[in-house]
Amino acid sequence: MNNGNNNQPEPVDIRRDRSISPLWLLPILAFALAGWLVFKAVNDAGQRIQIHFNDAAGLIAGRTTIRYQGLEVGIVRDINLSDDLESIYVEADIYPEAVQTLNTGTRFWLVKPKASITGISGLDALVSGNYIALQPGEGEATQEFIALDSQPSDTPIGAGLSIQLRAPDLGSISIGSQVFYKKIPVGEVYNYTLSENNKRVLIDVLIQPQYANLVTNKSRFWNVSGMSANINFNGVDVQFESLSAMIAGAIAFDSPDEGLPIDTNHLFRLYPDLNTAGRGIAIKIELPENSNVSGGGAPIVYRGLQIGQISDVRLDENRNKVIAHAAVEPSMSDLLTSGSSILLEEAEVSLTGVKNIGNLIRGNYLTLIPGEGQPSRQFKAITQDELQENQQGVATFSLYADSSHGVKRGTKILHRGIEVGRVTKVFLDKQNVRFNVIVKAEYRSLIGSASRFFIDGGIKANISSKGLDVSLPPAEQLISTGISFTSGGSKKIAKEYPLYKSESLAQLASDNAKGFANYTLVADELPPVSEGSPVLYRNLQVGEVTRYALTSTGISVSLKIENRYRHLVKANTVFWNRSGVEVEAGLGGVKITASPVATLIKGGIAFDEIDGVSNKQNGRFKIYSSLSEARNFGQEIHLSAKDARSLAVGTEIRYHGIAIGKVTEITPDFESESVDIKARLFPKFAHVIARAGSYFWIVKPKLSLTETKNLDSLLSSYISVTPGKGIKQQTFALGSAELVNAGLTLVLESEKRNSISEGTPLLYRDIQVGQVVKVSLGDLSDRVMIEAQIEQEYSHLVRKDTVFWNVSGFDVSIGITGATVNSGTVDSLIRGGIAFATPEKHPLAPIAKQNTHFLLNKSAKPEWKEWRTAIPRD
Repeated sequence: MNNGNNNQPEPVDIRRDRSISPLWLLPILAFALAGWLVFKAVNDAGQRIQIHFNDAAGLIAGRTTIRYQGLEVGIVRDINLSDDLESIYVEADIYPEAVQTLNTGTRFWLVKPKASITGISGLDALVSGNYIALQPGEGEATQEFIALDSQPSDTPIGAGLSIQLRAPDLGSISIGSQVFYKKIPVGEVYNYTLSENNKRVLIDVLIQPQYANLVTNKSRFWNVSGMSANINFNGVDVQFESLSAMIAGAIAFDSPDEGLPIDTNHLFRLYPDLNTAGRGIAIKIELPENSNVSGGGAPIVYRGLQIGQISDVRLDENRNKVIAHAAVEPSMSDLLTSGSSILLEEAEVSLTGVKNIGNLIRGNYLTLIPGEGQPSRQFKAITQDELQENQQGVATFSLYADSSHGVKRGTKILHRGIEVGRVTKVFLDKQNVRFNVIVKAEYRSLIGSASRFFIDGGIKANISSKGLDVSLPPAEQLISTGISFTSGGSKKIAKEYPLYKSESLAQLASDNAKGFANYTLVADELPPVSEGSPVLYRNLQVGEVTRYALTSTGISVSLKIENRYRHLVKANTVFWNRSGVEVEAGLGGVKITASPVATLIKGGIAFDEIDGVSNKQNGRFKIYSSLSEARNFGQEIHLSAKDARSLAVGTEIRYHGIAIGKVTEITPDFESESVDIKARLFPKFAHVIARAGSYFWIVKPKLSLTETKNLDSLLSSYISVTPGKGIKQQTFALGSAELVNAGLTLVLESEKRNSISEGTPLLYRDIQVGQVVKVSLGDLSDRVMIEAQIEQEYSHLVRKDTVFWNVSGFDVSIGITGATVNSGTVDSLIRGGIAFATPEKHPLAPIAKQNTHFLLNKSAKPEWKEWRTAIPRD
């Protein structure tokens, strides 16, 4: 029998396995690899930036690379159009190793292949396609840039020495033009730009590294583009550097041995050709005007040998002088001193010979005349005339005439047919032609104070009682004009002499100088006279007319009077036309005066003493048309006025109603903002009126309720005058009001003029005792100054404490109780007025002195009108 407990199963111990299954390692490794790949992709992508271009030509997303010095540092990822549709922007990735170059100063530009006759640039772009070049700069980090249109000038195309050349224009130079040294290409042009002031062209040149030492601070660069030809008497000289230089342009240079090394971007001048490069000691020469010196190689000569040449001719900075830049051989440096002179050699062609005829084609050249002194590099070129003037003992003076008479620079000065000097300059001087003259030192003693110069040339003919005398000069004088002279007078040379048209006129002038006095008269129009017309004094001929001429103000007539009669011309002398027959008709009959026979034929001028007649104009005697006009003309005076609207030509000047003169001319003076009135006083009144102290004023009618005055001026105003007692005077001020018999002059000060004007009466107890004579602003323009005059018999009424007030118009006061209207007299309402009163106190204040200042009140206080001050005459 079995035991039931043996049939039960034995207990089992179950445990869970917590270890990771090897199957999970595969996905974990896959995730790790993916993360690493993402990290590497992000890290390799670098920095995303934007570059803005004007157009997308040559750019391809995913293919166009970004390079720095030939190394690829980025690539274009995307090309988009900007929002404003004005530009293209490129999104590019910069590799991590170049991210530090992304600063605000970094520059980008597109590199494309370029081909020309001188070669091909950007060849790498031709093979691999266009790419974007990067040039690092300084500044803050940024991710947005604007691309340049071309490679910047400070970024050479390769290694080497970068320099700049300055030229007035680009000429035929272009990018890629070669630079030659001894006809070996050692560099090329890689860029050109305008200077800052846009007046010059700056050309960037790169010299290859192996030739960089050839360029020194003494190097000279010149343009060898195209072909140059020089034509002279020695033949034709044609030069060109090479075929490529002739077509595409090129630059050449050389360097003296003593030059020093230079730094990068050193600036040189680019000369137009080899001749103007001026290799040697640089000097500057100031040239005279119209020097005709060529700026392209004009020679500098010493003793017939060329020692230098002109490289350039241009104006100085102020554009006042012509400066020539030249170079002289270093071996001649000891001749370049402050005492040396530069002589301008000019061509001269005459019948006696030819000098420097080659200059007519090649231009003038310069000759060095050595002298002592300190070393100098600046000179002033002088002409042959100036060289002679600088010599010791020469005589220099000027001649003048009304015409050039064919005289020009270089005309010879002759004495008895021998050349003693020459004309150095011919120019206009006001109304004459002036000739500067130089006479050699050895002939200086021939010139005297009474020398007479005349034109000597052409055939001379003299007809006299002895027959016809014809003189034929030498051939040279027959064709060209010369100037001869006579000796005479003291050895003192005058500053100027007249030049006479012929020897006979010079002789006549010499004779006149011995026994005649010369006078110049003026007239509005030429009287009927001619050269030789007689000059009469009380029908006695005392001289004759010598010449006449047209001037800017009229006609000038020159005459001569014999010395024995010159005392007849005095301060009050009057000249008039004495030609033909004079007829005077009047109530008493007809008076006929016949002139001498000589004046009937040739005309004439007479003179005599007449008092009270204006006999001069601008300091010269004037000519009247007749004796009658002269006698009735009188004295001319000038009046100055601020306003002349009531005046006209013919307006009378009166004294107590009697006409003593009239207005002859009214002219505005725009500078002084006034009117100039020219008038004449009749002869018998002129000596009384034309004196200092005379007062002229315009008389106008006065109509008021209390006074009617000057009714005779209703139709036309006139000028009245009060005579003065001073010295003779011709200029006066024209007043607008009559002066009173002033015993006291006062000055009233007011804030405003109100209705006060010249002629406003001064009232004392409504009686006019004076008037205003002048109204003006004070010196500081802060008040109105009113000058008034009190008549002599009332001057005692004004004391130091007298008060003045304006009584013009109405004074209306409105208050609670009603309105109060105060007014002066009816006359003061119309004309205006100033009233005054003196306080009632004893003793009275002293009488006011001349020009005492008072305040002009706007209105009177009530108590002022109540004063009844007794003021006795002192």
